[in-house]
Amino acid sequence: MSSLKRTDVFGDLASSSRPSDGERVLWIHGYTMDSRIWDELWSYLPNWHHVAIDLPGHGRSPPLAAGTDLSDLGRLVGRFAVEQDIQHVVGLSFGGMIALQVTIEYPDAFASLVLGAPALGGGPQDRHAQARNLELMRMYSTRSVGPWLRDLWMTSPPNIFAGASKHPELWHRLRDIVGEHRWSELADSRMRALTGYCQSLNDLRRVTAAALILIGDEDAEAFKRSAELIRRRIPTCRRVYLEQTGHLTLLERAATIHPLIDDHFRAASRRRSTFHSAA
Repeated sequence: MSSLKRTDVFGDLASSSRPSDGERVLWIHGYTMDSRIWDELWSYLPNWHHVAIDLPGHGRSPPLAAGTDLSDLGRLVGRFAVEQDIQHVVGLSFGGMIALQVTIEYPDAFASLVLGAPALGGGPQDRHAQARNLELMRMYSTRSVGPWLRDLWMTSPPNIFAGASKHPELWHRLRDIVGEHRWSELADSRMRALTGYCQSLNDLRRVTAAALILIGDEDAEAFKRSAELIRRRIPTCRRVYLEQTGHLTLLERAATIHPLIDDHFRAASRRRSTFHSAA
């Protein structure tokens, strides 16, 4: 397997890849993270060609353009995915909401979709996360950027990082990555344009990719409710609860969930191949 490569793409997004002869998978990280979070999980999935993006304002990507909403971002990421011949899309938390929008905007482009603890635009909200976002904005306004923003964001509640805190190596890796986040989205309303966008339940029915939702049994109720709403509306969707797992499912359980993901990709590829053969 080739080593990790990092390349700029599109001018608006930065990407990382781990090449292989297998089908291509796009990975979309959560809020305040970047494409480096996937390295461990990729090591368990050597037969797939992995591509990850840094979302706008994260990692090496430039800030989110003013006025960009979730539909705009879904089309941007979707165009990149189509040009890169991506067959499978994976998203975690906020990245799951974006991955879902990508498959809404391009409903016939992908064989499969994997969502870890997905948020749903306009769906259930975690009151602790909402309160913390307001605290972050106030702290940014009064103290500007510094490690205090990372420390506040990674403190429970909300329990975004609570599960990861039980895995010291993962915790320290995430702490380093979040510590490099630029927090530019706190300066204005750019993030609210994304998180305030409503993903219509009717829009979810447009998704034809085989969908798998992975949700931790220790996650917040808002994410569990979002997962159920998505499961009910996407005809091809199934949901799996993971025991003793928090919000960052794909990272906390990388060593044990990779067979689920691998099997899902393979089954979706067979399903897509059979459909095209019949057509």
